This record gives sequence, C-alpha cells and structure tokens, in this order.
Amino acid sequence: MNTQKYVSTFRHLYWIALAILLVMVSIRPVIADNVLSKKNNPTGFLVLTADRGFVGNEEINDAFDIFTKERNASLIFVTDERTQKYLKAGLDMLLNKGAERIVIIPLFISAATPRYQLARKLLERENLIVPISYAHPYGESFFAVEDLADKFRTIHHPADTTVLVIGYGATDDDSEQKMQADWQRIAEKAATGFDFASVQTLVAYEEKGEDAERRTAELKQALADSHGAQKRADSKAKTIVVPFHFGSKHDNMMSFDARLKRLLPSGVQLRADGNSDTNSLVTWLQREANRSQQLAAEDVGVVFLAHGADFNWNETMRAAVQPLMKHYKIELVFSMADQSTIQRAIRKLEQRGARAAVIVRAFALEESFRNDIERMVGLDVEDEAQAVADHAVHAGYGHGHHGAAASPPARIRTALSIQSVGGLGSSPLFAAALLDRARALSGNPARETVILVAHGSRSDQQNEQWCKTLETIADHMRKAGGSDFQAIRVATWREDWPDKRAPAIEEIRAMIEDANKQGGRAIVIPARITGQGFEKKFLAGLDYDLGSGFAPHPLFVRWVEEQIKAGIAQLNRH
Repeated sequence: MNTQKYVSTFRHLYWIALAILLVMVSIRPVIADNVLSKKNNPTGFLVLTADRGFVGNEEINDAFDIFTKERNASLIFVTDERTQKYLKAGLDMLLNKGAERIVIIPLFISAATPRYQLARKLLERENLIVPISYAHPYGESFFAVEDLADKFRTIHHPADTTVLVIGYGATDDDSEQKMQADWQRIAEKAATGFDFASVQTLVAYEEKGEDAERRTAELKQALADSHGAQKRADSKAKTIVVPFHFGSKHDNMMSFDARLKRLLPSGVQLRADGNSDTNSLVTWLQREANRSQQLAAEDVGVVFLAHGADFNWNETMRAAVQPLMKHYKIELVFSMADQSTIQRAIRKLEQRGARAAVIVRAFALEESFRNDIERMVGLDVEDEAQAVADHAVHAGYGHGHHGAAASPPARIRTALSIQSVGGLGSSPLFAAALLDRARALSGNPARETVILVAHGSRSDQQNEQWCKTLETIADHMRKAGGSDFQAIRVATWREDWPDKRAPAIEEIRAMIEDANKQGGRAIVIPARITGQGFEKKFLAGLDYDLGSGFAPHPLFVRWVEEQIKAGIAQLNRH
C-alpha cells in the first residue's frame, strides 16, 4: 500500500513537473525576445512627415519599411489635431518594444513647416516618461541639397536658364516667409557650380486652406512675373520650374505637381517631380539614426587618407598604422582626395558594420584637401563653421585636379555619420619625431645645423604660410631639447614649379654650405609624412646628413589615434 502511494505520488509530481516544463518552454522565447528587444532597441525612432495622400504616403512608406527592419521605429503622417491619437499609438509601440529614449526624425524640408510645428505641439502633450530628442529636419542635411542638385544635373545649357524651385506647405504669410528662406538656402547650395543665370524660390500654400483659390491665383501670377522678368532681361533666356517638396500626391493625376503644371506660363518647362528617391531617403533616415546615438570605438570606421606614391611608400604607411588595426576598423586610401577612392573606403566601412567614420587627413598642412573632402561628405552644408569656399587652398601645392566637370560631382550619400580631421600642421608630436630623426644623425649638436625642408607652394602667400608652420615646428623642437643644436632653420623646395624651385634650391644649398663652415655640419630633415623627397637630387655634390619624415614612428601612431579620438568626440557632440 505504501508502495502504491509512493508510485502514485511520483506520477503526480512527474506530470506537474512536465506541465511546468512545457509552460516554461512556451514562455522562454517570449522572454528572450523581450530581453533582446530591450537590448537592441534602447532607442525608439519616431519619424514625422506631412500627410501627402495615398501615393505620396506610399512613397514614404517604401523608405520607412526598409529603415525599420533593423530598428524600433514608428511613422506618423501629420494632418491636424486628429494626429494626436496616432502619435500616442506610435509612441506606445516604441515604449512597448523597449525604447528607453525616443528620437524624433522630422522628414520636413523646413522646420517652419506648419505641420511640423503642429506635431511638436502635440508631442508636448504626451508627457513622456523617457527622454526625447529631435534630429535635424531633412532640409538641414546635405541630402536635401544633393537631391535637389540631382534635378539640376538634368538641365542643359545652365548659363541660359533661370531655375525656379517650388516648395509646398505654407499656411500663412509668416510660415511662407520662413519656409522660403530655407528653400532659398538649399537652392543656392545645390546650385553652386552649375552657373545658372539665376535661381529663385517660391513656396506654395496647402491646397485646403480657406483662401486656397486666392493663394493659387497668387502663385500663378508669381510664376508669370518671374518668367516675364527674365524674358525682358534676356529674350533668349529660358525658365525651368523644379518642384522640390513633400507635397500632396493622391495619385499621379491628383498631385501638387500636376496642378502646378497647369499654372505654368507658356514656354516654361516643368522638370521632374518634387520627390526624393527612396534610396536617398532610406540612407538619410539611417544616418540620422546613427547620428542620434553615442558612439564607441567599435562603432567607428576610419578612412586613413595619405598622398600615396609607389608600392614601397604605401606599404611603409600601411605598416605605420598597423598597430591601430586591432582597435579600429581602418581603410587606407592613398590619393590626392580622389572622391571615388574615398567613396570605396566608406562603402567598405559600411559593409564592416561601422555606424560612423572619421576621415584622417594625413597631409603636411591642415588645409590640404580639407575643403574637397568636407564637400564630398556634405560637411560644407552641415558644418558651417568649417565651410570655407576657398578652392584654391591646395591648388598651389601642385596637387590640384585637372580639368573641370560639366556640373559639380555628387556628394557621397552614406548612412555613416562622418567627421574629417587631421593635417599635421605644427603638431608637437610631429616636431618631436623630427627631433628624434635629427638626434639619430647627430654627433656634436653644438656644431650642427638642422634644416627642416618641406614641399612648399606656388603662391608666395601660401608658401609663407608653409614657412610659418615650419618655424612653429622648429620652436617645438627647441623647447623639447633641440636648443642643443647650433641652429634649426627652415625652408621650402617649391618643388613642382621650376621658376620658383630654382631659387629655393639655391637658398637651401647656401644654408648647407653655411652650416659646413668652420667644422660645422648640416642635418637635413624632410618635414614630410614619411620618407624623403628630392633632397639627394637637389643637393647633389654637397656634404650633409639626410633624415626622413614622420612615419613610421611611435609618435606617428599616437598622432593618428589622437585624430581618431578627436573625430569621435566631434561626432558625439552632434
């Protein structure tokens, strides 16, 4: 009997245990999914855009569907006060999926767009329990400039063309004025390099306003006035209207662009439509998501950009940065800021899982190719503090690109947030390494003259800047112990310009001869990234010691890593 009770009890416990196990098995995937969701989706993204009607909204949905595959994201089409319930539902979805902070991504060309302003007011009513932040609107990105520039590239004979860019979405005089200022800024940036006769902007009103008919009549008149003024100024001039907006598009016949076409004066062309392509919008959304999050070293790729030369020069540089390869995703580019090679490196970093990139410019001067590089990645649009329209900065170095394109090249659209840093300039690390080079050749510093030589420039003014930089390097060397040498002198070869080079060579040869007087000796140190230049050719027949440039050297590795860290810090401040 006791045995039977024991068996019965055992069976009972067995079935209870089995039932518990089955329940745990069924629940565990849910628990795992929730944990994973919270781990991978601490940030929720709320994308805001204006209601455009069925086809227009579907175009936005196409981009959003790609964007949200890897993210916790909601898309809200803003109409009127009724948008509140959709905002609440979208926010609740983000929070239920584990969002610990929410980033608002505004798909609007202007921050002054009334529907965007309405959305912000509605969001304030939600009293969210998690932090909320706003990304910059699409119109403040270089993507907007490039998307409009793509439309400009389809226009032939720009010198004879007046371009009229048409925006959409104003509801009153105040919003129209503010929005037009934003459209004009974008249009002017996009038109740079195209040489149009003129570029103007108009912002149309929403179609459902109380005075829609009056506003439509005003738009028609403004189009006629603009075209008429151009014809009076130049009878051969043509006017092309370029819609650029996220306006209404219920279908291809019921759209703002279709309505706009009917308003055009005779002889005025309508170019393309007012929408950005899906791929560009997806990339912009991805980049805004990346920009909104703090970056660690493993999130950042590095484009190490140096001048390049033959295989041996390139391999020396590769070896010089090798110690950093195990800590950072590094792609090497050896070129004079050639866009295709830089784009290739960026695409490789995308494939390697980077969310951002730092371009380290390993050139002698901070200004070398800086403007070219910052334009190709959009920093000329987005970082006004660094936007310097001086395309001649590096031209005097003999490294300019030959020929001129019919239109400016397209910038590199990438989901990576990018920062550009570098240029050795008068870096104390550079100076310390060059001092090491001199000491390695020194036998009696008190009787030795160190001569720092650099590439130089065609322009006398720019060459003077080279010399000032070299003098600062020399000062760093003296303060670091280089005062033991009899003297530290500086000069440039101006090596790519024969008329400038000949007297420069004579000047440096005279320095060496002067150093060799009375038992002295000259030590020539190339202030270069690596290796040597034409010193042996230019100084043939003279007695001197010749050093080499910065890399490879432990301080060069340190300099590169400092640049990378500075770039990451700048990225994290955005």
